[in-house]
Amino acid sequence: MKKTIYSCLIALFVAGSSTLVSCLGDLDLKPIDKNLIQDSDFKSHHEYYTQFLAKVYAGLAVSGQEGPAGKPDIEGFDEGMAQYIRSYWNLQELPTDEALLGWNDAGVPELSTSKWSAANGFIYVMYSRIFFQIALCNSFLKATTPQALAQNNITGELAEQISKYRSEARFLRAFSYWHAIDMFGNVAFVTENDQIMEAPKQKSRAEIFQFLLNELNAIENDLPVNPEYGRAGKGALWMLKAKLYLNASVYTGTPMYSECASTCQQIIGQYGSGTNHGLAQTYKFLFCADNDQFARGGEQGEILMVVPYDRDRTRTYGGTTYLTIGAYGGTMIKENYGVNDGWAGPRSTSNLVKSFEDGDSRYAFYSDGANIENTDLGNFQDGFAVTKFTNLLSTDWENTSKRAYPYPDTDFPIFRLADTYLMYAECAYRGYGDQNLAKTYMNYLRTRAGISTYTSTTDITLDEILAERMRELYWEGHRRTDLIRFGVFTSGSYLWAWKGGVLTGKSLETKYNLYPIPAKEIAANPGTQQNYGY
Repeated sequence: MKKTIYSCLIALFVAGSSTLVSCLGDLDLKPIDKNLIQDSDFKSHHEYYTQFLAKVYAGLAVSGQEGPAGKPDIEGFDEGMAQYIRSYWNLQELPTDEALLGWNDAGVPELSTSKWSAANGFIYVMYSRIFFQIALCNSFLKATTPQALAQNNITGELAEQISKYRSEARFLRAFSYWHAIDMFGNVAFVTENDQIMEAPKQKSRAEIFQFLLNELNAIENDLPVNPEYGRAGKGALWMLKAKLYLNASVYTGTPMYSECASTCQQIIGQYGSGTNHGLAQTYKFLFCADNDQFARGGEQGEILMVVPYDRDRTRTYGGTTYLTIGAYGGTMIKENYGVNDGWAGPRSTSNLVKSFEDGDSRYAFYSDGANIENTDLGNFQDGFAVTKFTNLLSTDWENTSKRAYPYPDTDFPIFRLADTYLMYAECAYRGYGDQNLAKTYMNYLRTRAGISTYTSTTDITLDEILAERMRELYWEGHRRTDLIRFGVFTSGSYLWAWKGGVLTGKSLETKYNLYPIPAKEIAANPGTQQNYGY
């Protein structure tokens, strides 16, 4: 049953009224495949609706039609670099206290040193990927209006099913718009109701924030509690709402911690029962080749939203290939982790490694021949390799079967129940919840990790919660957002190696709390206002 959403994926682009539209004026989104599927083709091929939805989901996982390279969704970029999860991970992790990347590709060192500009190619890739994904969602929604379905003689049960598909597409659009406002602030805003080729209008972060909440409330009843693996359900929707509420003070200037705490309790009430409080019993199995067994629909459903990967169907140089093969190097024997290569790419900071207590089962680093300190930004072994993500099987952790593949089967967890417990705790310690309950929730995670639990509510502070978020969620794409919310991403009160471009770290200008709108977007859409300081 694993990864069934991608089993029906075809290279599908819809012409006519559903042509893909981007907010990027200079981004070429013309169909690459000459065998276009027209709107009228849906009349005799109802399966195209399911295949089109599969393409929308796959936009998070792959970067083109053949993989790992060939017929790219977006021309002009290296396909490995232009994959959604890899692009997002780079911008969420490399400028933080969790990761460094020593490669010398143009634009890479600037991510690790927080010295980027509006011309940075990696920032442009992320912006492009976000709006390509939004364009896919809008295109699907245009093709599935009641009027469009009626023209194709779609009625009855099939029309009802496609209506549910529309809610999934609306969720996926909201997910990408969340990334847009989180990283870029005020951005171009387009829905399926806008005319094709009209210049998009920029909307404020707060306006889009409210649109997202309205959208999620509108579709909530259409999504199942326990969806098919790899698809969006209520757990993913509630998690996105909780994330919006948690960061509302950043996005709008008005805190919504009470709403976040209530949403977390809703999630915990639905998914947090059982002997392990809804958590997988073994932490490391959440990041291995059969981690689908630890998602909703598996045996222990801690993962509430996932981007599936498969060594045969979703071959990419992004995603978990980047976090396994890409993150292995030095003296590591890659075959011990289920892969056959290592690129010596992203690695740990000393802050991350030193944050763990002895015996913490979440500690996943390879240190042989490496320096814990990050003295040389360009040297992979000035920093420990991170082995959190592997291509091992939970049933064969010693790899006696000698798996060694060029692409992993490991899925990327977007949202986990463990994060919900930490979000509630943060709200409680900001004055919007029960601190005793927060302590209980945080102790669930520490008990699983095999380390000492908190004995009193006074053992916990907001700084401790931020540190525990690092230990539990490192390398899962949350850190930049967390550091900004806690007010330490740019300040001099908390430093790490190479922050601001110096080994000991230094404070940053506050403009770096947002990425710049890419210069190419400004040139293409002159009405777009650049973020402060760029």
